[in-house]
Amino acid sequence: MAVKKKIGYSIILLIIVIIILGFFQVQKPILTEHEAIFKAKMYLDTVNQKLNLTYNTNIVQMSLLNNDTLWSKVTGNRTWYIHIDGVAVILEAYTGKFFNMVFPLDGVITREENPDWF
Repeated sequence: MAVKKKIGYSIILLIIVIIILGFFQVQKPILTEHEAIFKAKMYLDTVNQKLNLTYNTNIVQMSLLNNDTLWSKVTGNRTWYIHIDGVAVILEAYTGKFFNMVFPLDGVITREENPDWF
């Protein structure tokens, strides 16, 4: 009987630890709006230099934390959308990792196409 109690307590303790880790996963800190804008400007500056473009990184029109639902929080699928001089820069909300950049005339730059830039 004593062995069964120890196994039962161990299972309960394991479940509690998993629940606590799950709560920490949901509560991971995301980038602030200012940090996201800073990273987006940095990425657009890189594209400006590599492609000889002239987008002004001082014209930030809008930033939006998208996918801010409970399911997105649980799965960690939250993104920042930052619009700089007509260019939409899309970042991963927790780390600031670059996803892609959409230009006004439907030009798209992705991390997969240019992995050494970002």
